[in-house]
Amino acid sequence: MIRHSLASAALGLALTLSAPVFAQTAAPAAAITPSHLQLAREAAELTGISASLESIYTEFSTRTKQLVGTTRPELKKDMDAVIDALKPEADAKRAEIMVTASEIFARKINEADLKEVVTFFKSPVGQRYNAARTSAIDEIYVVLEPWSINTSNFLFDRFTQEMRKRGHQM
Repeated sequence: MIRHSLASAALGLALTLSAPVFAQTAAPAAAITPSHLQLAREAAELTGISASLESIYTEFSTRTKQLVGTTRPELKKDMDAVIDALKPEADAKRAEIMVTASEIFARKINEADLKEVVTFFKSPVGQRYNAARTSAIDEIYVVLEPWSINTSNFLFDRFTQEMRKRGHQM
């Protein structure tokens, strides 16, 4: 349960964080140069994707300590040691997915555009954007869940109404 929700949350967060930057047209299929790949990785890091992937370990650690620590407090010392020992493995997994993410972005965005993205996120306005984005995303998530539920309920109610107009009882 924890694994699936963490993975889903991280993927959603990564996509949300990167959407403004990577919503561009795909680059034509061409060989990806090392400099192109490096720019893609730098853009992914500057836009917060790497940091959002780091949150998977943090969330795992917090939830495991809550779950196991609450139900088996006598395991706290060993649990803490094992969780700490897993950090290098979590870091290796994060590095692995960053390679894949960098390759994907390099295929989607040409090198010249990536240079502009990196330049923007290193600029003062890009840094301010990153700083504001974090708190904005937090606020969006607060309103997103109830909005999503309300919108889904609204649409289902409208669907039911329209189906009844067509003679179907729902």
